[in-house]
Amino acid sequence: MTPWKNPPLVMSGLALGTLSLGNLLATYFPLFGYLGLSASLFIYGILLAGIIRNPHETKMQLRQPLIASVFPTFFMTGMLLASLYLKATGGQWLGYLAWWLFFLGNFVLIVYYQYRFVFPFSWDNVFPSWSVLFVGIAMAALTSPASKQFLLGQVVFWVCLSLTGVILPFMATKAYRIGLADAAMPNISTFCAPLSLLSASYLAAFSKPQEGMVLFLLISSQVLYAFVVLQLPRLLNRPFNPGFSAFTFPFVISATSLKMALTFLGWTDWIWQGLLFAEVVLATALVSYVYGAYLNFLFGCKKNR
Repeated sequence: MTPWKNPPLVMSGLALGTLSLGNLLATYFPLFGYLGLSASLFIYGILLAGIIRNPHETKMQLRQPLIASVFPTFFMTGMLLASLYLKATGGQWLGYLAWWLFFLGNFVLIVYYQYRFVFPFSWDNVFPSWSVLFVGIAMAALTSPASKQFLLGQVVFWVCLSLTGVILPFMATKAYRIGLADAAMPNISTFCAPLSLLSASYLAAFSKPQEGMVLFLLISSQVLYAFVVLQLPRLLNRPFNPGFSAFTFPFVISATSLKMALTFLGWTDWIWQGLLFAEVVLATALVSYVYGAYLNFLFGCKKNR
């Protein structure tokens, strides 16, 4: 079966990264928002059609701990799409329904993963993408201005912040002491995702953010971002595999959270704006590269057919 008819579930990470990049670039040039939305919907539509067309293969993929730990990006994309729909329609009920369905789907996946892969515990089931699995649901906080679920978003933020402190040592131990398979190495990129997502979520969900918390989240997220960027040449230096979707959203949300924090703090010095520009350029380059590689994987590479 050709890849586009039965796409890998981890492709949802690319859909999320592309949509998020469009939202980020739209703050500079609105046209990019529409381009990002269109490109994301194209990938998301292929994935959704593949899930509907191949339910057995979908179940088999979700029995693999690495894939299951990345699949929350499917629901995160859905929440983000629902929030865009709500903004465009002024709060049409279908948008609220979709947002809740994707939020609940994300929660159910977390429960499923814990039942199947966390208890009883095995290091074989631990991956850096646990940050996506357990913290990705903070998308509910980031999109709370559209869903109007501010209280829920605030609760989710604090829970996810606590979970981040718990899972980071497990992620680091697996990645740097036990080791990852070569195909799973791109997964290391997700180290910079949780605190960046929480930084953006905090500013979105709380009406009166505390400067101290903003600074803590900004500094800690940027430290992890730098930690990942230093490894990026080594992580990219390998043949393409579907796990390259991990090179998209973590870098986009890092740039997004930096932009939001700088705006809140009023830091307009050229140093900070230069850093932001560099992060936006890197995120754009990575998403563009992975998107092109995925198109080749899905449609253009004969050996995949």
